[in-house]
Amino acid sequence: MILTEIYRNVDDIPKIDSYHIETAVVKSDDLLKSILRVKSDHGNEYGIRLENKNDVLENGSAFLLGDKHLLVLSVLADEAIVIRPKDIDQMGVIAHLLGNLHKPVEVKNGEITLLLDKVVVNTLEKENIDYSIEKIKFDKPLKYVDLSNGQ
Repeated sequence: MILTEIYRNVDDIPKIDSYHIETAVVKSDDLLKSILRVKSDHGNEYGIRLENKNDVLENGSAFLLGDKHLLVLSVLADEAIVIRPKDIDQMGVIAHLLGNLHKPVEVKNGEITLLLDKVVVNTLEKENIDYSIEKIKFDKPLKYVDLSNGQ
């Protein structure tokens, strides 16, 4: 079965307990794809080919398989570097360093998060910047900062 349209996010579906749910586990990198093959926890294989260019896969994306029957994507946790800058000056230095390394990041609640990368770890250690390595389940794919549209 080829699925071409995201129904909703599972968190936004009322009375979710009335649905039969199959789950397919994907890597966070898979969220960037518009064509994907997955296998559900029920052993069924599905193809995903998003037709709407505005649709973006995320943790919890649900596809309608039939009446009250869903396929839901669940993202595996990734090893990630989490940096909590001590002040705005250090935030600027870190942003400059990571920008030079061309790494996609997530900046949220005063933290910078990116996938584990040996070069980044070495750079942070060389600059004496505190960080931690944590298992994180990303809801959306990490992306490069796009300053052209204010994000």
